[in-house]
Amino acid sequence: MKKMFWSIAICAAGLACFYIFFIDGTYRTPVQAIEQARHLDEPIEIVQEIEKGNGEMVFYLRYINRRNTKPVISADYTERTLMGWRWVSGGGHTLMETDDAMSPQAKLDMEWSAQWIPGEDGTPFPMLFGAVVNPDIAKVEVTDVKTGTTKPAKMINARPDMRIWYLLVDGSRGNDYTMQALSEYGHVLSTQQWNPNNGPEIREDGIK
Repeated sequence: MKKMFWSIAICAAGLACFYIFFIDGTYRTPVQAIEQARHLDEPIEIVQEIEKGNGEMVFYLRYINRRNTKPVISADYTERTLMGWRWVSGGGHTLMETDDAMSPQAKLDMEWSAQWIPGEDGTPFPMLFGAVVNPDIAKVEVTDVKTGTTKPAKMINARPDMRIWYLLVDGSRGNDYTMQALSEYGHVLSTQQWNPNNGPEIREDGIK
């Protein structure tokens, strides 16, 4: 009888561990994993899903509530596991408000955003990403201040009046970057800087 009791106890403990480590927190799709991890009540608008490593980067727009039509520009990484998909890391932010009292340059500076997502084991991050709502901005380039290397960010059409840009970077070389919004002719229209040592000169709302 005692042997049967211990056998049942060990079996139950094994099933509990299997559930905790392999099933709990996993879902059938990357989108479901994101919705559950972030406790989202409102539907999200998927912009693009990109396969990376053993998972997917998902770019999407989400809304805080039905009354707020201003989207949170979001990017998350989900991992494919034996039992389903699991949310790992990501971030999101909203664009700053503009008004007619601003100078043209000040308004343009507010019409594109940037955010840093730090690196984490098992993800393709770190990454710089943001949104562009000014049609005069044709592309975004990112310069590594330490090496002087400049790379173009990739652009994704999010909706008719918005594009999302992103660039995966090498976190081992530091994280001091200059980002420039350029016209179709290559003219610099606006500049932002990311340097964690001096504090972020970057617009984000802190939503993680």
